[in-house]
Amino acid sequence: MTDLTDLHSDLVGDDVIPHGTDPAERKRVLIVDDDEDFAASLAGLLELEGYQTITAHDPPTAQSALASCQPAVALVDVRLGIGNGVELVRAFRQQSPDLICLMVTAYASVETAVEALQAGAYDYLCKPFHSADLLATLERCFERTRLMEEKRLAAERLGQMQRIEAMGQLTGGIAHDFNNILAVLLANLRWLQEHVQAEPHLAEMVDDALEAVKAGTDLTSRLLNFGRREGGDTVCIRLDEALPDLIRVLRRTLDGKIDLSLQLADGLHAVEVHPAQLETSLLNLALNARDAMPDGGTLRFEACNLALRPDDARVASGLPPGQYVVISVIDTGHGMPAAVQRRALEPLFSTKPAGKGSGLGLSMVDGFARQSGGRLGISSKPDEGTRINLYLPRAPQSLT
Repeated sequence: MTDLTDLHSDLVGDDVIPHGTDPAERKRVLIVDDDEDFAASLAGLLELEGYQTITAHDPPTAQSALASCQPAVALVDVRLGIGNGVELVRAFRQQSPDLICLMVTAYASVETAVEALQAGAYDYLCKPFHSADLLATLERCFERTRLMEEKRLAAERLGQMQRIEAMGQLTGGIAHDFNNILAVLLANLRWLQEHVQAEPHLAEMVDDALEAVKAGTDLTSRLLNFGRREGGDTVCIRLDEALPDLIRVLRRTLDGKIDLSLQLADGLHAVEVHPAQLETSLLNLALNARDAMPDGGTLRFEACNLALRPDDARVASGLPPGQYVVISVIDTGHGMPAAVQRRALEPLFSTKPAGKGSGLGLSMVDGFARQSGGRLGISSKPDEGTRINLYLPRAPQSLT
């Protein structure tokens, strides 16, 4: 069995790791204190503990730092040389409602604490404080941030699911009506086909019309598949037979400036999937790659077997251990920055101009992979191209 040693743990959009957020970004702290020595000392301590720090010594600088660096937590001294820490927290909360603010002061009083909490501060630390107390408080802050992010993502995914369900119902209705129209066209065209055999130029026109009807039928099938949890009957497919056929179709479809190739490992396992959905998914990936290479480039399809062990990082990302076939679609296009990659599987998300993309392509491929018991992974960097890995479980039975 060929093992994939060059694939990264590239699963995105799963239920455990929220869109691959960089841990360093989640541990960014803004320190606001007019005592520059204290601020520098505090920043040094936090950086030793793995936090990223930004320091500011007055409210205007602090507000600029909040806008540009987007920290998750702010440590704010109550008494600043210019301005008031409590008022700054109030301004912070208006500027960034999700920011968690901790008040720090050497002049503690009940009145000050109440005022700070009313302004939106999450907690209150009195100087001098033990580093253990500070670190424990910060951990609570970042745990709160994580829970808030999970709640936001859950609400976002629920909204996406509701939109997809509504669109599935809409497209199903359109496809049903369109099928009725196509049935009438098909019946009439077949009648004409039988009666114009003696006139070759008319017969050719009828044949072209029949091909168009067939294309419309394929389109309605894809519309019906969208938003449907069950993809119809699955069959056992040999990829070493199916993928060369697809490549032949793509050579006629894609721009001549794109160099297309296929590399298959020996002894590929069969997969059990819905064949039309597999073809549509790979076609979507190829068209996305084409759009990422407007001036031409290289598009490579690869397929090989993968034995996924329990200690593999991809298991932690939600892919069960077992035997898989991995289909990779690799392009030399413009690639994706991290912010786009984190959202790439969101339904309706698209970086293309209006009218050039629906934002449904990758989300539909991801839905097909999950429905088949696998996952979709993305590895991409700006100006370095994109690799999409489609993990499909090995078919339980073997083909003869």
